[in-house]
Amino acid sequence: MEPMLAIPINLFQEPGWIQLDKATTKIQWRNIMAVWNALLFHAAKLNHAGLVYKTRDQPLAMLTIAKWAKITHSELIQPLLHLLQTNQQISATAAGHYQICHWERFVVVDADNYAGLVKFYDPKQPQPTRTPPPQSTTGPTSVTPLALQKYTPEQRTKLAATSAKILAYLQQQSGKQFENAVATQQLLADLFDSKVTVKQIKQVIDWKCKDWYGGDFWKFVRPQTLFGPKFKQYLLEAPPPPHVQPAAQLTRAQYLRDLYQLSCGDVAMVLARAADEQVEVTKTEVEAIGHELGY
Repeated sequence: MEPMLAIPINLFQEPGWIQLDKATTKIQWRNIMAVWNALLFHAAKLNHAGLVYKTRDQPLAMLTIAKWAKITHSELIQPLLHLLQTNQQISATAAGHYQICHWERFVVVDADNYAGLVKFYDPKQPQPTRTPPPQSTTGPTSVTPLALQKYTPEQRTKLAATSAKILAYLQQQSGKQFENAVATQQLLADLFDSKVTVKQIKQVIDWKCKDWYGGDFWKFVRPQTLFGPKFKQYLLEAPPPPHVQPAAQLTRAQYLRDLYQLSCGDVAMVLARAADEQVEVTKTEVEAIGHELGY
């Protein structure tokens, strides 16, 4: 049975769509709508937070999108996708897939409720019941593994919820799907115990999705690899976030504090990174910074 969508009635009155309408010719507009509708319905079939792909481990080809949209010339597709991205209707993932923006508005409804493929709804009124995608258990299991028994039930529930959010981000960036397994929660619990932040975990995900994309190591973009023993090594390799200033623009003390936190308290990593950037520091000084930061 085909999936059915509930779409807000005022969708094309939003600024992004109005701007697209003004910036395109009638033919371009027709082709944009064909592409967007094709992506929208394939996202509904997958029902994975708006992701669109044909094969999870391969980029979505322009020829495939052209076939879906019934556009003869596949060379027209890339400029149309660019227009949709510029106006924030779709976004690209590191895996070469696409994702419908604001997917929460396009409710995949229970197929027994309607006779057609699309139903428009008023956002000011109660929305139709969403058909949830298949999900794995995110809460603590009835038999708590030994590694998690030191946490309270409330802490385990919070850990499971955080793990689900991190896996959703990994799925978004890679196009792969992962189960929120207890083993993954244990890996993340170990990272959190080492004072690793969610922001740092996302930094590693972004880096490895980019670094390994299209190569032999792409198969290792998975929780057991990214969140395992080499996590700190991956974090050290990762480019600093855009807001992190280079050492030359920081005081020496602030630079070392930032580097210590970036390295998750690994003294050897701090010393190695500082040496690479020609900043002289002793092990005693680094350990004092860790004590000051509460590590």
